[in-house]
Amino acid sequence: MEVQTIIAIAAPLILLQVVLMVLALRDLVRPERMVKGSNKLVWGLIIVLGELFGPILYFLFGRQEREA
Repeated sequence: MEVQTIIAIAAPLILLQVVLMVLALRDLVRPERMVKGSNKLVWGLIIVLGELFGPILYFLFGRQEREA
């Protein structure tokens, strides 16, 4: 496999990972954001260390809507 092919495959995945991580961290640090488990530090670590799946897990399971 050529280097150009590998870059063509990896670049969109890396870009997606970075965009999801930035969006998830931006959402996490909002003062009004509530998270499941009430531990933003743990969710921050999951987002950063979980690579592509960390932000996805946060958006699917970590966010908690305000109780009315």
